[in-house]
Amino acid sequence: MPEIRYICLSDLHLGADNSLLTRLGSHPGEVDPAQPSEVLLQLASCLRELVHHNHSPVPPTLVLNGDALELALAQDNVALMVFERFLELMFPAAGAPLIAPKILLNPGNHDHHLWEIARETQYIEFLEGKRSKVPARTLPPPWHTTSIFNRRPVDSVLLNAIVSRHPHMASQGVSVGAVYPNFCLKNQNKWVIFSHGHYIESIYWLMSSLSDFVFPRRPRPSSIGDIETENFAWIDFFWSAMGRSGAAGMNIEQIYDMLLVPHARRKLIRRLARAAGHHWIPRAPWLGEWMGLLSAPLISILLNRIAVLEKVRTGTPLSRKARHGLKTYIEGPLAAQIRDEDNHSMPAQTAFVFGHTHKPFAENMDYGHFPPAMAVYNTGGWVVDTEQTEPAHGGAIVVLDEEFNVASLRMYNEARNAHDYRVRVEAVDSSRNPLYTHLAQLVNSDKDPWRSFSQAVAADIAQYHQNFRHRLSMAGVV
Repeated sequence: MPEIRYICLSDLHLGADNSLLTRLGSHPGEVDPAQPSEVLLQLASCLRELVHHNHSPVPPTLVLNGDALELALAQDNVALMVFERFLELMFPAAGAPLIAPKILLNPGNHDHHLWEIARETQYIEFLEGKRSKVPARTLPPPWHTTSIFNRRPVDSVLLNAIVSRHPHMASQGVSVGAVYPNFCLKNQNKWVIFSHGHYIESIYWLMSSLSDFVFPRRPRPSSIGDIETENFAWIDFFWSAMGRSGAAGMNIEQIYDMLLVPHARRKLIRRLARAAGHHWIPRAPWLGEWMGLLSAPLISILLNRIAVLEKVRTGTPLSRKARHGLKTYIEGPLAAQIRDEDNHSMPAQTAFVFGHTHKPFAENMDYGHFPPAMAVYNTGGWVVDTEQTEPAHGGAIVVLDEEFNVASLRMYNEARNAHDYRVRVEAVDSSRNPLYTHLAQLVNSDKDPWRSFSQAVAADIAQYHQNFRHRLSMAGVV
């Protein structure tokens, strides 16, 4: 019987008030980071059920594949406290741990700052001679990635400080190690590659695109190291640092919410146009505001290029634009990194696991430089950032066995009827995948803990939709 050796989760957005894994407070817009949410409690029960059926005493390794913490739209201390609740469920003080003590963290765009802290730690360790011999005179610039075949993750000193608050975790050797932005597990027959997935969208290449516009003859970055070098500051600033910006950060959160909803976005565009005109003619602000509305079409073009993120595109798990972005990333920077680090030919079977879009799916895809029929899995997300039900949005757990077979537990997709929330198992090679067969026998959506999990999601999701509408109302758009 297959043994579950790796469990992959992404887009938990711990600390965000739109995350199902963050408990809401007693008042709209508030959260209670001192207690786990009901969905988080039930998710832990499902993970415990998975681990319980392993025969090996060694628990599986957890891979947090990006946006584990919400650092853009939540205060750091709140996100860290909710992460602490998550750790307490993974490593209960009275009971066996659910996961192995060494956690792998591959940061995304919303917790990119965790990588910045780890990246600086990596360079400090290099200077101290802990990673390699330091040159006598000339120092290389700090690098922005880790090896895709990394066997020595960088300590996440911030998250490990949370671990140290719990003596029983520290005594078990619990720690979080960071890799970024691509990570590969492999044996002789199979490779499984993890990447958060934000670089499949052009907005995260913004600094490169601006440089291309101003200097059209310059060489476009092709390696993942160069891409990250040019764009890390933009990603870290806008997508992973706003939470610590005080009252201004709260205003940015309202703007971000408005960008996600078409009718709210239109009101934001008019508001920006009128505000600009107000400052143009301070002696006649009403005239300036009227004239400012003339700039609304230009502002609309600019904002729509930013606002139409993949997670906002409804009706399909992956839009045509995102498919092109995924193909460009896999055939370009990802393939180049593999060629640079491993000259051996790829095995016949390769899987790619990513998140970011909040829309889970499993599909075979063909890419240049890789064997045909790459198994592509998306882990979805755990946030509610729409006014109404969006069936493409949902969350999944991707698991690997000791032979690197891959399967996905589709934990939920948003549904209008409570009875439509049911956990199911999927794999692109289900007919010949022993891990899929094992999980299909294990997961009975009509029995606990799977039933209780679905009931918890169905009961809470309407409240989170209402919470999102409240946030829009605070911005004066509903």
